[in-house]
Amino acid sequence: MKKKPLKGRRRNRRHRDPLLKRAARALVRYTKAAAALAAVAALAYGGWRGYREITTTERLAIENIEITGANRVSEDDVYDLAGIEEGENIFSFRAGDVAERIKRNPWIKEADISRSLPSTVAIEVTEREPLVLIKLDSLYVMDTSGVVFKKYSVEDGLDLPVVTGLTMDGLKETTGELEAGLLELIRTLKGREGFSLAKVSEIHADRVFGLSVYTLDEGVRLDVGFKGFAPKLASFEKILSARGGSLSGIEAMDLTNHREVVVRFSSNVVKEGGEAHGKKG
Repeated sequence: MKKKPLKGRRRNRRHRDPLLKRAARALVRYTKAAAALAAVAALAYGGWRGYREITTTERLAIENIEITGANRVSEDDVYDLAGIEEGENIFSFRAGDVAERIKRNPWIKEADISRSLPSTVAIEVTEREPLVLIKLDSLYVMDTSGVVFKKYSVEDGLDLPVVTGLTMDGLKETTGELEAGLLELIRTLKGREGFSLAKVSEIHADRVFGLSVYTLDEGVRLDVGFKGFAPKLASFEKILSARGGSLSGIEAMDLTNHREVVVRFSSNVVKEGGEAHGKKG
């Protein structure tokens, strides 16, 4: 068997420029790179000098601090919490840091900080709206968002319904049936005319039987269950209207089935034969 002679491979030799020419090109590249770095450094230094000038110049000193939205919290308290003063440079602080300091007051829900050049800082606060008092190991205040945000103090001067039967751990479970029902009931009562949250003295929460509302004037207990409160309260108002607006002699009403309300009268009324115990309305 004849072997074919191997053909020699041609080497593809790249033509190289002379050493001096290559060195010249490399020097140009390095020079351009160095110039670019120098330009960046100069810009950075210039930016730093400019920033330092802006944040220290007396031409941008704060002359006015305007505070709006503070009602329960005094403007002086907001001013102290903000930690900025007249005479400071208007860019010497971070707005987010100031807002967080102001929100350390439990009554303040939000704080917005804005600058109006050359010399005015505006602070707008949004305060929490108290809704009910929660009885736990002590009394606490709940706002309209369902947030328990502070321990109640006499200085708060609040005249609100008290919620009983809950625990702090339970309140954290906002998706629970009882807790969700409580918020729905409070919102329903707050948005009603006629019998509303202002005419409630207490709301009791029970994980088995649901929610009960105690009227402010007569202390009558209204059992309303876990949800669907609007038609139940409407049924209560029909009974109240039929009695001329009086709940005299009534101890409790079971409104969990609003189509068949059960009224329980006090023992004195039953003894006198005025009404039958457990009469349906």
